[in-house]
Amino acid sequence: MNNQDILTAANRALTEGNYDEFITYCAEDIKWECVGERTFNGKAELLAYISSTYDGLAFTTENYIREKDFVVELGQIVFEKNGESKECSYCDVWRFKDGMISQVTSFVI
Repeated sequence: MNNQDILTAANRALTEGNYDEFITYCAEDIKWECVGERTFNGKAELLAYISSTYDGLAFTTENYIREKDFVVELGQIVFEKNGESKECSYCDVWRFKDGMISQVTSFVI
């Protein structure tokens, strides 16, 4: 699998609510930064976050940019916040190491 294939499989797991499967694509020491909010370090911390936050998540990827160990993903995301549906644009920068997601920098506006 190349990095984009890994990302596609991981994203499918996220949208299906299979968070335990998603985390198998991540390195043990993954770092996920939600720019302007907070950073999650390690699989356990990230799994706890996505399990409690990503319910009802839907996103549409509009474009990928691939370069060496990075895949940049651009698109639209819809999620529930305070009982209301909210749509935002996003740009996620995914870094891969040894076939695993090692770092994500996520910009959501």
